[in-house]
Parts: sequence; structure tokens; C-alpha cells
Amino acid sequence: MDRVNFIAAVEAVCFTKGWTADDIRAELDSEYGICSVEEGVGYALGRVSFDEAELHRIAVLPEKRRSGAGERLLRDFLAECGERGAEKVFLEVRSKNTPAVCLYEKCGFERIAVRKNYYGDDDALIYVFTFSENVKNDQSGV
Repeated sequence: MDRVNFIAAVEAVCFTKGWTADDIRAELDSEYGICSVEEGVGYALGRVSFDEAELHRIAVLPEKRRSGAGERLLRDFLAECGERGAEKVFLEVRSKNTPAVCLYEKCGFERIAVRKNYYGDDDALIYVFTFSENVKNDQSGV
């Protein structure tokens, strides 16, 4: 299975409204697209533009969760962002997604804002990972 189809298959399993193969292909074909993939496990997908990056999606297949896979994917994604010159990485997450919130905070992300009722039934938490802060604090592991 190629990378795009693998990511689309994971999307279908992990999200109610997953991205299509065409959405994924368009992001990966962009000069700004960035993706960390662990075949048979999951992926992290986003983009880097100049000195900022954004994590759009991260997903691990249900049977592979709680194995450290999400942290590996996120750290690989951060490392590539740093290699491409990003100084900060942003993301947003549902406030009720406790496992994701814990992962992001463990990896050195800091909550900077809340968008009340962004999802209708939940708030969006906005996080930032700052390379200079995490290198100084040695939290990133990247």
C-alpha cells in the first residue's frame, strides 16, 4: 500500500470525518507538506512555511495505541520541522481529547489559547511548540 492510501485508511478508522486520499495527496504534493509515517501504525501530517509549522493531523491505529507510537511520530514530525527551519509548531486539539493533550504537553507543547465551542460540542485548545524553549529546557527530545 502506498503512503497516501495508508494514511487515508488510517483516517477512515480514526476519524469520523477523515481526509480523503485526494486531500492527503494535495497536502503531500505541496512544497510545504510534511509527513511522518510508520507503516502499519500511523502518521503525523502538517506543513512548514518559513519559520512556522502546523500539525494538521496525527493518528495511530487503535490496536497500536499506548505503545509510544504517537510520541515517536510526533517527535519525528518535530525533528523534520526543525530541519526545515521552523522555529514554532502550532496545533489545535479538542479539549476533551485527553490522550492527545497529554501527549502534546509531554512533548513540550504549551497551551496558548482556547477557542470556546469551536467544535460545537467542545472547545479547541491551541498549542505551540517553540524550538528555542524546548532545546533550552531539553524537553523536546528532537
